[in-house]
Amino acid sequence: MSNQFFDSLYNGYTGEYQLMASLYRHGLDALRPPADMGIDVVSLNLKQRLEDPTVAAETFLFQVKTAMTEVGEVETNSGAIRTVYFKLSERELDLLAHGHDRVLFCYVYNTKTDALTDVLETPFMCFWIDGERLAALREAGAFTKRNGETKLTLSCQLRKPAHEYGHWYALVVDADGKALEHESVSQVGYLGTIGGYYTSSDEADHYSVGGYLDYARKG
Repeated sequence: MSNQFFDSLYNGYTGEYQLMASLYRHGLDALRPPADMGIDVVSLNLKQRLEDPTVAAETFLFQVKTAMTEVGEVETNSGAIRTVYFKLSERELDLLAHGHDRVLFCYVYNTKTDALTDVLETPFMCFWIDGERLAALREAGAFTKRNGETKLTLSCQLRKPAHEYGHWYALVVDADGKALEHESVSQVGYLGTIGGYYTSSDEADHYSVGGYLDYARKG
């Protein structure tokens, strides 16, 4: 097998275990199902239920995707746009695009050697898209199939605000790099900015595990 296959495999494990570590930090148990059913990580509130049997069971289902890219300023573009791509099968998307308890978690690692974060340790950015928004993105044409490929491609632009203190943020775009609109979700591809100064239409923090848990628990 090629080095590319093994790199992809281990990079995927990196994102999955990064997510699991974050879930443990939030007091949840995180498990990797032994069978590949389209779900990479399952979280359970086992600790809370053992401490208090009256606590209701809570389960969240995660599909994890990881991208490796060189992140840096683009001299010709003040927004410093970098596009990353995530591949999902039709089956995975069908499985995820239902409600708030199923979610796609995307991790981006920076391969630039002089970066502050190391590619093998700290993700440059993570962001999540829950099942309800995934369904809206699908209707808006976010998932495309490239020539000769069986999987669907989700294109995400990483953008940096013109302000020097702004954080990079994510925007889901169509195959031509244009923003997406949906009849029931304004700017369906816009996930807000890190820090929440400009929020997504659902007013959620799309850049942390805690942000996802808070949003999902609200129903």
